[in-house]
Amino acid sequence: MLSSTGLGPLGSTFNRRRSATNNNDPPSSSAGPASHNNGSGMINVSDKGRSKSLLRERDAKITALEKEVLSLRNQISNLSTAEPAITYGSGNKKKNLTPYGNTVRVSTSKCSAKRRQLLAERARMGRNASIATQKALNDLPDDQMTNGGFSSQQALIDRIQDMFRSPHEHVAYLKSEQFAKDMLKLNKKVRAVLEDEPRCVFLQSPAYVFGDIHGNLEDLHFFSDNVWNLGMSLTAGNFVFLGDYVDRGMSCLEVVSYLLAMKLMLPHKVFLLRGNHETRDVNGWEEHYGARSYIAQCRERFGEEIGYKIWESTNATFDRLPLAAVVDQDIFCVHGGIPRPISDSSVEGGRIKDILNVSKVAGINPPYEHEDDNYQQVASDCIWSDPASEEQEQYSVDRRTGY
Repeated sequence: MLSSTGLGPLGSTFNRRRSATNNNDPPSSSAGPASHNNGSGMINVSDKGRSKSLLRERDAKITALEKEVLSLRNQISNLSTAEPAITYGSGNKKKNLTPYGNTVRVSTSKCSAKRRQLLAERARMGRNASIATQKALNDLPDDQMTNGGFSSQQALIDRIQDMFRSPHEHVAYLKSEQFAKDMLKLNKKVRAVLEDEPRCVFLQSPAYVFGDIHGNLEDLHFFSDNVWNLGMSLTAGNFVFLGDYVDRGMSCLEVVSYLLAMKLMLPHKVFLLRGNHETRDVNGWEEHYGARSYIAQCRERFGEEIGYKIWESTNATFDRLPLAAVVDQDIFCVHGGIPRPISDSSVEGGRIKDILNVSKVAGINPPYEHEDDNYQQVASDCIWSDPASEEQEQYSVDRRTGY
């Protein structure tokens, strides 16, 4: 019970706001007293009305804080990326699962209180997503907005992903000048990414490891449907491909473009190792593989001049692929086999150090002039070595080194 006469003008205003709340009307400084006066100067203010008033005041503060947090999060997001700004045009279709920045929006909870809350869209992940995967996703650069439409890089990735999902609907694109330009641009961008990777990459489990693809788009579709059906970005773990992406199959360009696009989109989640078919001597061996060779498919698709340019551009990317990967400091992944030692084999990690010392750009077969003969041997062993037969082990293996 409060006395308006004892509190003076302040008490009168306080009681007026309370009474307005008690009658479920919004408070107004111009409204007169709405609560009941018992004639003795005392005004009854119910607990229910007071609670509602406090809730409204606190909700107003929460809303203001939410807006401030949202503004700060967006400022941090804008400062943390150097990617060119993009926008989502109103006429574009709904995009499929791709890595975005920390997009924060205000939503209303589904409980009876209808509280406002902040939701981070980027936190949505696969059912089996790990903390490490979520951290990797959060470290991805944000897509910013501008009046210019999609950034050229994101638009390129979108075209490749659309093609991969339904290649039969994109036959015209696969034979177009746009696809040729996309291949050249994709190779250039991925080369810059690969030059920052060591010759032997180190990663953590969980990891999916895939063998030879050899231009077989159906195999990639099977893996996509059964391993990363939510999209690679929302699937827990890393993806390691062991090489031999081209030749033999008739979809070499489609396979290469998709894998390179995934590498560009998820550089710290997708790892492409080099196989023996990622060399000019092999994927340019048209006399042996005929129409199934990579160079023949480039020429057939784009003509002699442009086809050769795309073939050479892709091989320049292959020259920069890592040769091996180590998972959890325990599992060694390589296309061929363990290389012969060129340094003291008793030194711990000697074989890994040999791989790490291979030139950043290695032609291997044929080699560049700058390639050291010993390290060319290391690289060649990584992509060419096969298990020895029992007869070879008896007569051709050095018992001191095991090679």
